[in-house]
This record gives sequence, C-alpha cells and structure tokens, in this order.
Amino acid sequence: MERKNAKEILERYRLGTCSEEEKSWVETWHLQQLKESQYTANVADIKRIQDEVKSRIEVNIYDNVKRIRRKNQLFKISAVAASLIFVLGVSYFFSRESTKEPIAHPVWQQADIQPGGHKAVLLSGDGSAIQLSERRNTIIVGAQIRYADGAELLQGDPTSSLSEAPTVHTLQTPKTGTYNIVLADGTKVWLNAYSSLKFPSRFEGKERVVELAGEAYFEVAHNKKQPFKVRSQQQTIEVLGTHFNLSAYTSEATVTTLLEGAVKVNNVDDSKSVLLKPGQQSIVKEDTKQIQLAQSNTEHAVAWKNGYFNFDNETLGSILNKIARWYDVEFTYEKTPSNKTYIGAVSRSRNLSAVLRALEAAADVKFKRTGRKITVTP
Repeated sequence: MERKNAKEILERYRLGTCSEEEKSWVETWHLQQLKESQYTANVADIKRIQDEVKSRIEVNIYDNVKRIRRKNQLFKISAVAASLIFVLGVSYFFSRESTKEPIAHPVWQQADIQPGGHKAVLLSGDGSAIQLSERRNTIIVGAQIRYADGAELLQGDPTSSLSEAPTVHTLQTPKTGTYNIVLADGTKVWLNAYSSLKFPSRFEGKERVVELAGEAYFEVAHNKKQPFKVRSQQQTIEVLGTHFNLSAYTSEATVTTLLEGAVKVNNVDDSKSVLLKPGQQSIVKEDTKQIQLAQSNTEHAVAWKNGYFNFDNETLGSILNKIARWYDVEFTYEKTPSNKTYIGAVSRSRNLSAVLRALEAAADVKFKRTGRKITVTP
C-alpha cells in the first residue's frame, strides 16, 4: 500500500470514518509493529502517550490501557504502537511462540455478525417466561421484581404470606446476552452469556443459596448470620461477604477467582475444600475433578464484565469458546488445535470479522465462515 494511502487510512481510523476492511488493515499493521519493535515502554512513557492521544482524539476512545505482562516483562512496543493501543481499545493478540508473518486476511463477503448485548429471560416460579428489555440491563428483586429504573416487571402476590415458601425464579441469558440482577439481600450479580442463575424471591433460614450454570461475577452483601452459598455443577462456594468470579460452563473447568474477602470452595466429588485469598483462584478440571489452587490475574477473570476479552496464556480452543458464546457462532477444526497459548485483549463491542482478523494475524490460522458456522484451518 502506498505511503500516501496509508496515511489517509490512519487519519480516517483516527476520526472513526474508515471501513471495516481499513480497520482490519490498521490493526494488522499494529500487530506487526508489536512483534518487530525493539523499544521497551515503561509506565511513564505509556501514561504520557495516553495523555497526549486523549487530548487529540475525541471519538471511539477506550478509557483504560490494559498493561499485559509476559513473565513480568512489558510487551516491547513502539511509541506509535502504544498510541494505537489506546485508540484500538487494546485490540490486539500476541502469540507466545509464533514468529511468523501475519497471515493475509480474506475478504469477508457475508453480512457481519454484531456483538452481543443485554439479553435475558426471566423464568418465573409460576412457569411464565418474560423476555427482558434489551434497553435495560438490571433487574432488582423485592416485593416485586422490577427494573433498576423502577419499571415493574413481575408483580408479587399481595395475598402471599411470609409463612409460605419463597418463590424460586431463574434468570437466563442466551448466547450473545448478558444481564445484571440485585438479589433480595442486596447481593449484586453480573451474568455472562449462555448462563443461568436460580434464586429465591427472598432468603430464609440459616443460609442464602443460589445455583449457577455458566459464568457470573458476584458482589455478596455481608450477613455473618446467614452465609451465602453458590452451587454449581462441580462445587459449592461458601462466603460471608466478598467479590468473586465463577466460571462453571458445562464441559469446561470450573474456575473460581477471588477479588476481595474470602471464600471456601467445596468439591462436590471428593468433599475436599480450599480457602481462597484475594488474587487466588481454584480450578476444578472436568477430567481430574480435583481442586487446584493458583495465583490469578483478577483483571483477566472479570474482563468480560468490563466489556472486553482478555486472554492470559489461553489456548486457541479456549479463546474460541468465549467468542462462540458472545457471537452465537460454532467453530469446527480441520485439524486438532495445538496447546500453543496466546495473550492479548480485544473489545467485546467489535463485530465478529474484526475479532477474527486479529486472531488470523496472530494465531497462524484462517477462518472460513458460512453463516454462523466457522471452519478453522492452520
């Protein structure tokens, strides 16, 4: 591409007026700059560049630069690349092992697939199913279930008595959907795509119990006299008051990451338990069924809640599982993917084609899409 044309595309990217194809070109070039640069940025440099770029650019700016470390070393990036990280919303991937040139991306002829949004269904205890508003993102459980703005969603039974058992409801998100809920005790829950949370209309007895399938982030209201428990397919979490993320998707490892407080993770299969401290996570793999304890990148664990994918030494298969749930697509492989791992981040607000182009440039693979079915080739 001629230098003049490249300059024009970069200017259009800065203004937010370039095409998807031009966006892909800029991001692929940015990836190559990351790989070839000999400059090691320090925190002061990155902060200075952020401030300069923020003062000049007023559209499509992502507010936080995520500093991703590899074996405690900052990525080697040029000053130009650092500014692009800010503009792109950290939209890049970087292979731990690959030194090959980025693969030329194909021309995407089909209509693009947009990212997910606020989508969920409330399954009431009476058997009814209520499709929740996509213009809102939070429901609150009380005498009635309502939206955070006060709009009523599910009317309580005025004739019911506290002597009657609480009604059990389920908040369910589809692929491409997230939703938030404030439980009857004030506990806040962010529900990720393709997940469900079973909860009572009010908490009674000696403990507060909910059931999770999929992934959610919890900020539990403190109540020492009534411990909070989260049940999932492989474990039960006991907590008094804390912030943690739980990923418990079927056919994947169950991962509990603690950000604040303390939780006790009980393994359903062998009755063993571990006590987590902030910054730690427990992992229960589907094959071994045993609890493994590890230090955690908490920012990585809750990235989905903050609006981006953050891959920290993850395999291609793990990365594509997350993408599949957010865009409601299905990946198939021509060859079994390797265990090579990648680190990087990309906004969850990007269309699917932009995310796949970034992966093509960094992961030494190609994608062929037919509708919502995507074939992965080496």
